[in-house]
Amino acid sequence: MHVSFVVSTYRRPDVLESTLEALVSVDYDVSSYEVIVVDDGSGDSTPAVTASFAGRGPDVRYVAQPNSGVATARNTGATNARGELLIFLDDDIVVQPDHIRAHLAARKAYGDCLVNGHWEFSPAILVALEETPFGRYRIEFEEQVKDGNEKVPLGDGRLRPHEVTAANLSISAALFRRLGGFDQAFPYAGAEDAEFGHRAREAGCMFVYDPAIQLEHNDQRVTLEQLCRRYQRGAVTSVYLVARHPAAHSSDELLLENAPITECDPWRWRVKKALKHVYASPVGLFLVRRIVAVLERRAPDSPLLRRLYSMTIGAYIFRGVHEGLRAVPEAREIVLDAMRARFGNA
Repeated sequence: MHVSFVVSTYRRPDVLESTLEALVSVDYDVSSYEVIVVDDGSGDSTPAVTASFAGRGPDVRYVAQPNSGVATARNTGATNARGELLIFLDDDIVVQPDHIRAHLAARKAYGDCLVNGHWEFSPAILVALEETPFGRYRIEFEEQVKDGNEKVPLGDGRLRPHEVTAANLSISAALFRRLGGFDQAFPYAGAEDAEFGHRAREAGCMFVYDPAIQLEHNDQRVTLEQLCRRYQRGAVTSVYLVARHPAAHSSDELLLENAPITECDPWRWRVKKALKHVYASPVGLFLVRRIVAVLERRAPDSPLLRRLYSMTIGAYIFRGVHEGLRAVPEAREIVLDAMRARFGNA
């Protein structure tokens, strides 16, 4: 089977280089796989980094597009791909030499399915995280996020997840086209893969999570500010998701608890939302950053500091939901209807 890796990237040439180094070293016939790098308008050294891998094994091709978001970049890569099997890969994911064979083994067992691998922080990133209070919190936080995706054992070491992620996703090119690709309305990375997975699930597709497909996550976002910005953008995309599939996602707690105060809110929710509004304001976040800086020096692993980390991430999620509702006005009424259904007219 001819395989096409689709790597979307934006202004991370150093990280991309490590990803490509692993891809050209995959244990597979070099004439039977290719690597397509889709540059989402980086305007940096990404073309030169990609060109440096020419002639080092498989065909490594560079495709440029104006900055349009990761969903569009993945679709652009799929359009340019020649392979029967597409493997979407984030630019900070490092694969092992057996990567293609492991994905093919899962497909042999379950047919034309969607397959995800298992990632852990790369050793270098793990060391960097363990050296700071926030980094140690981040390690635990990511494990909780991964555990939040419900998975049902399949009996052979693999599992069936409720959701799929596009960070490392294999799918046949024919099925990808049949599903219509990623929704290009999504402006950022976040819920665009959940939206794609929703359509795949509705179409009866099989999801497979294979822990034997080992990946290293070379994630350079090692500060609280970097992680918060990521979650703010993700919250924006959650609004796009509910606008696309209101029946399935209008009751998501993330949206209901972070939407503007409505007449349907119980009084406790109104108080919490009012407090979040203060916390998420520029002044509120400035004061919290000062407190966090003091605690990181004097009580680096205290429960209070960890609580402030969680609350700060929550404040950025709050900001992201509000930003998304401004960008997608029709979602406001969907959320309000969900509040009325849950609490009635207060």
